[in-house]
Amino acid sequence: MAAIGRHLRNAARKPNERLAAVDLAGLLTETQIIVEGRLKSARATLELDLAADLPPVRGGATRLQQVLVNLISNAADAVEGGADRRITLSARMQATPDGPRVGIRLRDRGPGVPPAIADRIFDPFYTTKQAGSGLGLGLSISYNIIRDFGGEITVRDAGPGAEFTITLPAAAADEAAA
Repeated sequence: MAAIGRHLRNAARKPNERLAAVDLAGLLTETQIIVEGRLKSARATLELDLAADLPPVRGGATRLQQVLVNLISNAADAVEGGADRRITLSARMQATPDGPRVGIRLRDRGPGVPPAIADRIFDPFYTTKQAGSGLGLGLSISYNIIRDFGGEITVRDAGPGAEFTITLPAAAADEAAA
């Protein structure tokens, strides 16, 4: 199973893809179109809260969009049937010792993520969904994509709901100008 997981993660990667500046606001416009049907079927709403001065992030647009689609779809699954079906995505600039970074937070109002699950949630083939509803690879692949970009992805119980945080390097000035 681990070998299959590695193969699938590598297939999802584009090892020769050059990292570049990605405009998060523009990418989210396209991402909303992709997840629109899933949000509608869950009767969920996606609220965006992006800082006006948000710089581009360093990454690959297609793979970052894959991560965002996965997280938003999982959030829609989590809130489906609940009383509060809001999903909030916010992004802010962060100053760190490693340089400027962009923090992206995605929060749902579903059942949350207990600590025992949070420790394993990015493992290949780990899923909290019913049999036949997923392979347990989406978060593992997302974790590896974000790491490929020099970033980090974490999860915490937000009581109610779960909150995923992605931290990515801001694009360098020469990348943003290209």
